[in-house]
Amino acid sequence: MATICLLSAKGSPGVTTTMVGLTLAWSTARPGRRALGLDADPIGGDVAAGVLRGGAPTSAGVLPLATARGVGAVEAIEAATVQLRADGSAGLVPGIPDAARAGALVLAWDRLAEAAPAMAEAGVDLLVDAGRVDLQSGVDPWLLGADLALLVVRPTLPAVTAARRLVTAWLAPGSTTSATPLRLVVVAQPSAYGAHEVASAAGLPLLAELPFEPVHASVHSAGAPGGRSFARSAYVRALQRCAGDVAAEVLPPLAPAAAAGHPQQGSQPATATQASVHVGLGRPRGGDR
Repeated sequence: MATICLLSAKGSPGVTTTMVGLTLAWSTARPGRRALGLDADPIGGDVAAGVLRGGAPTSAGVLPLATARGVGAVEAIEAATVQLRADGSAGLVPGIPDAARAGALVLAWDRLAEAAPAMAEAGVDLLVDAGRVDLQSGVDPWLLGADLALLVVRPTLPAVTAARRLVTAWLAPGSTTSATPLRLVVVAQPSAYGAHEVASAAGLPLLAELPFEPVHASVHSAGAPGGRSFARSAYVRALQRCAGDVAAEVLPPLAPAAAAGHPQQGSQPATATQASVHVGLGRPRGGDR
């Protein structure tokens, strides 16, 4: 099982939206694997009110996962997951409602760690929305347990300045995060600064540049309908490339037959009323097999 954390150094550059998009693009980038997205923003998550449009069952989310009793970790995670596709290839665990419940994140992480062997065996990879990270306030366990961290940034001078501060602290000799690889993802809103210039100023390798397309991004941020052009949009293609590049860093190389090509599938989730909570780790019920 690979664990990828997405984070920001300042503001709201699109961490949650990118996490949802990569979760949905993951099985396209790596056929046969599945993605579980965890909303671990400590100040309160946006997944439940955003892409799920308030339609997540009360049994789903970090709080139910953290407080589950009398069931194994795998069963608790399955119950806490909202599946975005019937085939079980993309699921989300909604986050906490506010910062006062942040303690539940650590308890939920313990359940995920307990289930890690079963998740690895089932070909499930974990994408974590870590929100805004301030290393001076402490380091969350999901950052320490990650195989790769992605710093999402907009190409503005304040954002890049904050990113540089975070990178300096992250990579400082002796820091607890220095062993976790950190890469840059630039959400390319109109700016005088190009993605490579931003990466150079931040002091990080550029992993991906995502187009600034608010209408298409609203499918992943607010559960908006995608329309006919969504699956073929530059936004979705960029997410699929990004998912492939991330997977190449954290997973073994694709077998030649799988790398030769596979059908494209869109990154549009089911609506909140269509989403179902079932079998996040085992074989999906009632879906494609």
